[in-house]
Amino acid sequence: MLDAVDNAGIAVSDVPRAVAFYTEILGFTDEGHDAESASLRLGEVAFWLFRTPLPATERRGTDFTANPPGLDHLSFRVADIDEACETLEARGVSLEGPTVGAPGEFRYRGFRDPDGTMLYVVERPSGA
Repeated sequence: MLDAVDNAGIAVSDVPRAVAFYTEILGFTDEGHDAESASLRLGEVAFWLFRTPLPATERRGTDFTANPPGLDHLSFRVADIDEACETLEARGVSLEGPTVGAPGEFRYRGFRDPDGTMLYVVERPSGA
């Protein structure tokens, strides 16, 4: 019935700030934006950022099972997690906790966008 994910929507408090983070820090492509919304792309996936006047009500943590129901996070696949983390830190991103997983296994590390949305870089073993 479903063919593919069409887009992911992310509510943000400041669209230009979010566009700068997702394009300049993470490397998304800006397909057009204004003060109220933005269309971004990373690979085959489209992202729609839209401004909300409401404050964040709850901050999700890195312990998945302690978070409330709902969309929990976005993960981005990388070839080399250590290199990706070094690049993110060099661009001013604060990473949360150490990298989880041993080299050669599934590994991940979390960080947040400017509004606190939980994001992860993920390295999968070859063939996985």
